[in-house]
Amino acid sequence: MPQQQSSRRNFLKFLGVSAGATLVSTSAMASFVNKEEILKLNPEQQEFMMRYGKWMDEFTEVARIQQTDPDNLENQKRMMPLSEMAEQLQPELTEHLKDQTFTMIYLASIERLSKEIK
Repeated sequence: MPQQQSSRRNFLKFLGVSAGATLVSTSAMASFVNKEEILKLNPEQQEFMMRYGKWMDEFTEVARIQQTDPDNLENQKRMMPLSEMAEQLQPELTEHLKDQTFTMIYLASIERLSKEIK
């Protein structure tokens, strides 16, 4: 079991325990970053955060299942495309993180998400 927890933590570190929020979603991610914060971003950053928020909604669900049922093969299969998508989003995320406002909002969302999936 400690090995599984270590693997999960390494996976979360690999993904950067990244989060975002959607502007109009009522999903769990909407609570991580409020709409007013997102509106401080430029339109390109807002669009990215919306896409990233959708990804994070799925990731959060998979992470919760992984915590309660680490042997769930269907959940593990869902994790693979999410990992691939995280890799695809990483270059754009890196570019957006050069903006101080984006970085502050992003880091706040990560902190809130980390507390949610612990």
